Amino acid sequence: MRIRSKNPMRLGFTVIELLTVMAILAILGGFGFGTYILVIKQSKESEAKIMLENISSQLEVRITQGFTQDEETALSGLLDGNTLYPTGDGLDESTKGLYAVLSSDFDRSGQVDDDYTPSFPKMDPEYQGKGKYVNKDLLLIDPWQQPLRYLYPGDKNNVENGFDLWSAGPDGEFDTEDDINNW
Repeated sequence: MRIRSKNPMRLGFTVIELLTVMAILAILGGFGFGTYILVIKQSKESEAKIMLENISSQLEVRITQGFTQDEETALSGLLDGNTLYPTGDGLDESTKGLYAVLSSDFDRSGQVDDDYTPSFPKMDPEYQGKGKYVNKDLLLIDPWQQPLRYLYPGDKNNVENGFDLWSAGPDGEFDTEDDINNW
């Protein structure tokens, strides 16, 4: 005669137990994913700030070093008549002249001269790595792949001979709270 136990051995999990574990994992995953998205957003904003600082300082160095007569002739139409800063109207294509000055691509062909190495490789249109500074249209771009805007003479930067350089930020819209700039 076989005696039945009041506590039969369980061979699996109940549906309630499985659903509880899945709910806990979903909640933890939601927190982790939210944190991941926030970190990515903050890193792109930091990258944009660093990019603007790099471009601004490289322009200052390039202007301080000056141009040869041949370079000034090649850049005619891009430079302000009174200074060596490139002109910029603050619109979508305003960084074309800035790119030409920083990369010494004076004929604006998109080919960096073999005799010249850009101050940072991310300025070369052929560069394929992370954090590229220029697109195929020879416009300087931000980490969201949107064109930067450049204005010379600047109206926000309170420095004599100052220029304004800014990104639309994460929302891709200019003149909003999340714009990133050099002023």
